[in-house]
Amino acid sequence: MLKQKIILPVAAALLMCAPAAFAGQKLDIIQIMGQFVLAKHAASQCLKPDQDTVARFNSNFRIVSFRATEEMLKRRPGSTETQVFEQFKKGTDTVQKQIDEVIRTKGCGDSRIQDLLKLFEIQANLKL
Repeated sequence: MLKQKIILPVAAALLMCAPAAFAGQKLDIIQIMGQFVLAKHAASQCLKPDQDTVARFNSNFRIVSFRATEEMLKRRPGSTETQVFEQFKKGTDTVQKQIDEVIRTKGCGDSRIQDLLKLFEIQANLKL
């Protein structure tokens, strides 16, 4: 299970533009996308996956990203895809810096990073 120290910042960053009513709900597509972002960044720093694993992960990530964008457009009527992308990018940049800091100070062996690396493998093997 992912540690709260990593999940909460990404949830906050990616949900910063979502209505408060959605924040208390169970894991939704935007939070799932946040987990993909976390796992992808940790893997890019700490793993050397084979090309098939990367291709499967990227395929699943594209599907999740598409669905998350659709959901944000529903939640924020009047927003454009570009605006949603910019909001996601802001949240992603913040989270990537946090992951980089954990890796810099604790290394890839940190349990939170190891959890993200396991998550990367799971996400790569999803049948979406």
